[in-house]
Amino acid sequence: MNRLELNRRRFLKSVGATALTYPFLKAVPSYAAGGGDPKYMVLIFTPCGVVRYLWGAQGPARPMSGVGVSPLTGASGSGAFRATLAPFSQGTDLSSKMILLDGLNVGTADGSHEAGMGALWTACLNNGPSNGVGSVSIDQAVAAQLNASTPFDTIPLMVRSSADYSNREIKTRMLYTASGGFVDPYDDPVAARSTIFPSMAGTTSGSTSSAAAGPDKRTFIRQQVFNQLNTELTSLQNRLCTDDRAQLQSLQQAWNDLDNQLAQAATAAASCMSPESAPAGYKAPSIDFPTSATLQMDILALALACDLTRIGSLQFSTATSQVTHTWIGSDQTSVHHDFSHQGPSSLYAIGPDLYNTAMYNQQGAAQQYAPQLAEIDLWYAQQIAYFAQKLNSLTTASGKNLLDQTVVCWGSELDMGAAHNHDDTPFILIGGAGGALKTGQLVQFPLNMANNGSNNPPTGNRFHNDLFITLAQAMGVSMSTFGTPSGEYLGQSSEMVTFVQGPIKEILA
Repeated sequence: MNRLELNRRRFLKSVGATALTYPFLKAVPSYAAGGGDPKYMVLIFTPCGVVRYLWGAQGPARPMSGVGVSPLTGASGSGAFRATLAPFSQGTDLSSKMILLDGLNVGTADGSHEAGMGALWTACLNNGPSNGVGSVSIDQAVAAQLNASTPFDTIPLMVRSSADYSNREIKTRMLYTASGGFVDPYDDPVAARSTIFPSMAGTTSGSTSSAAAGPDKRTFIRQQVFNQLNTELTSLQNRLCTDDRAQLQSLQQAWNDLDNQLAQAATAAASCMSPESAPAGYKAPSIDFPTSATLQMDILALALACDLTRIGSLQFSTATSQVTHTWIGSDQTSVHHDFSHQGPSSLYAIGPDLYNTAMYNQQGAAQQYAPQLAEIDLWYAQQIAYFAQKLNSLTTASGKNLLDQTVVCWGSELDMGAAHNHDDTPFILIGGAGGALKTGQLVQFPLNMANNGSNNPPTGNRFHNDLFITLAQAMGVSMSTFGTPSGEYLGQSSEMVTFVQGPIKEILA
């Protein structure tokens, strides 16, 4: 029996709970808090892969088998960040709180951008159908088992540009419900702030609301609507048959649960720091992508600090991103997706060492990375570093460092943009999940590059299904498998592989 279960039993005994009252006590804060200091998990997506030789950290040669582990040092020496990740060693050096994963294969993605987006957080074998993959994403799976009784089970946010695709399809959605449907993120920072911090809905940046002034207009209207609907639903029940009455009561309960959730959010948000409001004139979706990014990152950081949720996510743009990063420089004249197609078209063009700079320089002009792509990668790293530093500056309700209590998992739908491959998909963990993870490490996995640099068959590879099993266990959730356990690698029936081996023990404390 674990400590959480013991605490729950003690609590139930102390209040004289019975089997009848137990379900009602699940929402009581003192019951939910029985497991000690809370831990948090955040998923972050940035699009179109990376400039491979500028990514990651200096380290030893990639192991031929097993897992290679070496220390991260941040700014200099063996274990130093490569150019793209330099922002994580600027200001407060975060290398001691990070794990760089080099060589994780998203083998369940049978295709390019769309398949990578579908598999990214589900680890589900798919070839990128427009209507999704029909399998739960790891954030929803962990949240369901945590049963944390926070105002929000999860908080999914998106940084959307007015240039982004707006269709509801696999390349614009990265999260999936337990039934396999799309999870729609909050893509408007103004609406996200008013929903997650409802007591701040009527305030402007830097202002505070007075309790004497009464509820804000939005809260008052919501309360009136909920009360009226409840009255009408109750009056209808006597006119219905037993089965219909049961369905109506179920609907009414769901409605009341939503009301309670919003009320809890308002109460919790009113007792802690709220995010700044959007600048005057801001309206989403905005072409001002940097402002949208800062607003959403601040909202998520403070939502975690206020314990409004234990699980969050942040999606920057979409797969095949249509954002033009004009604020970076005058050379940013095309959309991110177009620049991502300038680079090596296969692993074969590079050879066995993916970090051999000379091999990249030897490629013809059509096979060389666009300098604008390196600039975009660096800008995204600066954003994630900003978010991590924000968490590092905040504390939890119990006084713990928020980043230390959190694990941020940052990934992309591709490895190398022009190659459209997934062999070495970039994944970085930031934060220690309350001491559950061994941070300050570069962790390398083997790739089968002996076969003309193709990594096919993927002999000795480690697949990202195991990363999600590891994250779940770090969050205190029992999970032995996730996603598709085994299947055809890249749709080749002759290559059946096992995607699940178990948790990555080298990074678990």
